[in-house]
Amino acid sequence: MFPDHANRVTDPASDLEGSLTVLRGSDGGASAIVVDLCNPSNDRDVVLKINAEMSAFIMLTVTDEQGTVLSKPARKFNSSEVQGFVTTRIGRASSHHWRVPIAAQLDAGVIPKQGLTGRLVVNVALLFSKVSGDEQPADADLKSSLLTLYDMNVLFTRAALSEDSRPPTADR
Repeated sequence: MFPDHANRVTDPASDLEGSLTVLRGSDGGASAIVVDLCNPSNDRDVVLKINAEMSAFIMLTVTDEQGTVLSKPARKFNSSEVQGFVTTRIGRASSHHWRVPIAAQLDAGVIPKQGLTGRLVVNVALLFSKVSGDEQPADADLKSSLLTLYDMNVLFTRAALSEDSRPPTADR
């Protein structure tokens, strides 16, 4: 049996430690999430190549108690589309966090007026390289991994979704 939540996990490929914080609205419903990636290493930095389309980097899946998916699918690209990427370096013994409003990937209209308790799964698509000094990795040196965090008992309300409608951010 799985635990009710995995709010802190370590990705074995990148050695990054991920944590999930669910931000609550005034009615107790989930309004946004914060994903924090920490590099515990004292020896090297981790360089991430992050898709500028937030839902292609941090993907939220919201389901009701029966497992019906309520959220929008992650952004997919076809081969003819140009994708934008930003590079983020997580230095030794430091971290970086991203705030994502849940409303960015979940329409309030799918939530009943009284709200619902459901599951929140957060997948973080890592395209990374471990580097020393000021080294910048070539695209061919990047590796990929998927870090998964989840909470199985989250309250979702229309009011909370509307409280945090600011665009997603990458904050230091």
